[in-house]
Amino acid sequence: MVSSSAHRLRQLVKGRAPDPLRAHGAWVYLLLSILAGALTALGRGPLAPVLAGTAFAGAFLLAGGLAVRGRQRTRRLLGGLLVSTIAVGLALLSGADPMFLRFGLVALFPACAAAFLAARNGYHSPPALALGVCALVLAAPCAACAGGASLPGMGLLVLLLLPFFAWRTTRLGTALRRDGGLTRAALRQRGLVEALLALGWTAVAVGLVHLLA
Repeated sequence: MVSSSAHRLRQLVKGRAPDPLRAHGAWVYLLLSILAGALTALGRGPLAPVLAGTAFAGAFLLAGGLAVRGRQRTRRLLGGLLVSTIAVGLALLSGADPMFLRFGLVALFPACAAAFLAARNGYHSPPALALGVCALVLAAPCAACAGGASLPGMGLLVLLLLPFFAWRTTRLGTALRRDGGLTRAALRQRGLVEALLALGWTAVAVGLVHLLA
């Protein structure tokens, strides 16, 4: 199992395009960001922000299609496009503020920068990880905006989530570069700890937004 983990880490080197959909931490941060946005915006009910977040997740699936080839790429591209299109349409029909779409466009910039740096310096390089997390965290204001949250509330939510998520991600990336021979059990345990920490901080962030914004 150690050799398997080491082999997997060797795939995440300079010049290789990583598969973002296989990064469990990315899904954790994406889903927690959507949850944070939905809990921040209560004006239009939970449906609009959840649908907006689902559209963001579809875009993530679409981006994941660029990291693979063959039929898997086609399935991901079509699936991501279908999920995003349906979710956007339903979100708008449910009364979502259409301005939530701008956050998906903004997320393209850090996502593209992260992909460029990952190919140039390696997937676990701190700048690539931080920019990747930035793209995911933008799902929070996307969902919050769809639900009618205020601009200060959305800004505060990003300011609270982004530094913490980026810190934990880069810290984990450094640990994986240093301890490339971790067993699957050790990796799974470390991932569970990180997920619980992220969940706890997300709850704190949402509470602070409701208190301060």
